[in-house]
Amino acid sequence: MESAPLTEEQENELWNEFAIQDYYVDCVDAYLDAAAAICSVDSQGVAEPAAADSQGDDQTAGADTSETTEASGSNTQEAGSAIPQERQLPLLVDDAGLLTEEEADALLDKLEEISERQECEVAVVTVDSLEGKTSQDYADDFYDYNGYGYGKDDDGILLLISMEDRDYAITTYGFGITAFTDAGLQYVVNDFKPALSGGRYGDAFNDFADCCDKFLTQAHTGEPYDGDNMPKGTVHPVYIPISLAIGFLISLLIGRSKSAKLKSVRKKESAADYQVAGSMRLYQNSDVLVASNVTSRVVSSSSGSSSGGSSTHTSSSGRSHGGTSGKF
Repeated sequence: MESAPLTEEQENELWNEFAIQDYYVDCVDAYLDAAAAICSVDSQGVAEPAAADSQGDDQTAGADTSETTEASGSNTQEAGSAIPQERQLPLLVDDAGLLTEEEADALLDKLEEISERQECEVAVVTVDSLEGKTSQDYADDFYDYNGYGYGKDDDGILLLISMEDRDYAITTYGFGITAFTDAGLQYVVNDFKPALSGGRYGDAFNDFADCCDKFLTQAHTGEPYDGDNMPKGTVHPVYIPISLAIGFLISLLIGRSKSAKLKSVRKKESAADYQVAGSMRLYQNSDVLVASNVTSRVVSSSSGSSSGGSSTHTSSSGRSHGGTSGKF
């Protein structure tokens, strides 16, 4: 059976779904979803010829078809403005198998809790190979084409780990670019990289999640961590008296060790006892300047331009991302 041509209303619907999207990939997805919905309606709306159809039955069938078309149009609008379900991946994708089942479950729970509370997605992805891409490009594309990002602005940050050549990359988008400046990203990397390099992947990913939580909390105050404004390290109170006691003990041992070597030293009653009679006669006293040393340094003004903030680049989908990459 030949299919009927598209009506003017259906053509307008296809064009509207295509035109309202911001990026090419979203335009194509919206167009295909709308076309599939229209074809589905057409196939459902074709009635088999019956031996005895009354005019009332024809009117009833027409009403049903109209209702079906209207409902399908509503669903098409939702599909056109959202990412298809098969492209929405979880916040933890451990394709390289670096975590145990228990570690993965606990980490996923943490990532989901942080993302929901901060309203900015925090994700971790591990792969065996970059498939010929750079680590930064792979991270950007994985974020763009798999449905990551919180809310209408797709706010988020994603850590990618590739085991092939031990690459890492972080990509940020939306509010993630604001929350994680270039200096901030370097701080985050320095926080989780030691555990990552040591093969303690569970610890590394938890360090990453906790650090992201801290940075997002600060960014919501309106002053993201950047430049000289970075998280300060904290010392547990129990270590303070322990450190003092250890320092005192070491100084006491050093002092006793040195005093034990002074066998020839005896206590004198006055300063004159240390002078040999007639050994020194002072005839003239004068001060002579024999040398001078001047040290200078440049003091930079605090009112100068700042080199902080976030640099961005364009991904293959045409979107602007922040991020950083390297080896571990």
